Amino acid sequence: MNETLVRWLEAREIADTRSRSRELAKAFAMVVKTTDQVIDLGCGTIANFRYLDPFLSMNQNWIGVDHDSGMLRRSEALVPRTRVQLWEMDLAFGIGSLPHGQGYAFTASAFLDLVSLEWINRFADHCKESPILIAMSSVGQPEWSPTHALDEPIRKKVELHQTSDHGFGPSLGANAASYLADRLSDYGCQVNLQETHWELDSQDHALLSMMIDGIERRVGTMHDPIDAQSWAIQRRDQLHHGELRLVVRHLDLLSLPRSIPVLVEFD
Repeated sequence: MNETLVRWLEAREIADTRSRSRELAKAFAMVVKTTDQVIDLGCGTIANFRYLDPFLSMNQNWIGVDHDSGMLRRSEALVPRTRVQLWEMDLAFGIGSLPHGQGYAFTASAFLDLVSLEWINRFADHCKESPILIAMSSVGQPEWSPTHALDEPIRKKVELHQTSDHGFGPSLGANAASYLADRLSDYGCQVNLQETHWELDSQDHALLSMMIDGIERRVGTMHDPIDAQSWAIQRRDQLHHGELRLVVRHLDLLSLPRSIPVLVEFD
């Protein structure tokens, strides 16, 4: 298990919980039956379960799916084992083997922007008959305030990394949520997208610090590197003095299949 990844996921859970669409979570809960099983893709530290379970009847059984056996062992102590099964699976290849159709609902958080166009096509086809809630998909690069002369070249480097292969083929990155919405709409699903942007400041010190460190490290090792170190030094100083602000754009997606007769109305 990657302890650095665990610390990152724990820090981002705070911002995700603050930013996620409660409206879409409530709509998802409204159509998920007590007898349905909820399948959580890339379940990681079980943050998605912690967020969504209070919206549901709290009787549903869950299946948390992840490829990281160490993460799954850690998460076993964080869930009611009578209701939550944890499955080790490489979702890059295993999505077609998951149960689907009526009686199942699908959810994920901070996951979709890692996958490829081809994977999204398979997912949409496999899961189109089930309610789907995909939260916190990144749809843009970080927008820092105050600005820095290196923000734009760094943004391009980070975007290049985001659209690289994260184990699913070349990632769609910022276009993943809108592409999935289009594919599900093609199947006749009722799809709703809502903005769920992070708006970070000094209260998010740990998360901002990890973002600065991660960007400096990643950009510094890429082809044709730029001086990310000087950028990071200035950002850390701004963070230390409470001057740093950051917006990271995300979308939440809710899809309801044609078989659900209730039309959910949104503002």
